[in-house]
Amino acid sequence: MPFEFINKNLVFPNKNFNNQNEALAFLADQLTTNGYAKSTFKAAVLKRETVFPTGLPTGNINVAIPHADWQNVTHSGIAISTLTNPIEFSNMADPNDKLQISMIFMLAIDEPHGEVKLLKELMKIVQNQKHLAQLLSYDNVNDLYIDLKDTFSTLRV
Repeated sequence: MPFEFINKNLVFPNKNFNNQNEALAFLADQLTTNGYAKSTFKAAVLKRETVFPTGLPTGNINVAIPHADWQNVTHSGIAISTLTNPIEFSNMADPNDKLQISMIFMLAIDEPHGEVKLLKELMKIVQNQKHLAQLLSYDNVNDLYIDLKDTFSTLRV
């Protein structure tokens, strides 16, 4: 199986989660099951989120960008989910500020400092509310995957 950065098996439109931990566990499990992350990844993501929250106030549509250190990753990739109903995450800039998150980009980067480069590029994407609204509008995996594949086509990690 090729390890593409955007893998159709890691794209989940219109998911419904009860809370942040359920969403994080699901996406981490998908990265692990598909060979992108080690068995330590889920626990590392959940622990990191309590110390360094990943909610981003990007406008009407807020996103979260959870991740774990590169030692927990075998291949770089990203698991993406749009949410039917927003769930609460803490704001990365102010953990006491709670945000309603509608989209999660879970990063798995297999090299030291790789997250910094990727986050810089990802910020350009998540600051475009029109594009985020388009991503949220897709109701099937194929449409969401094609858009994401095109969006991330120039990204090098």
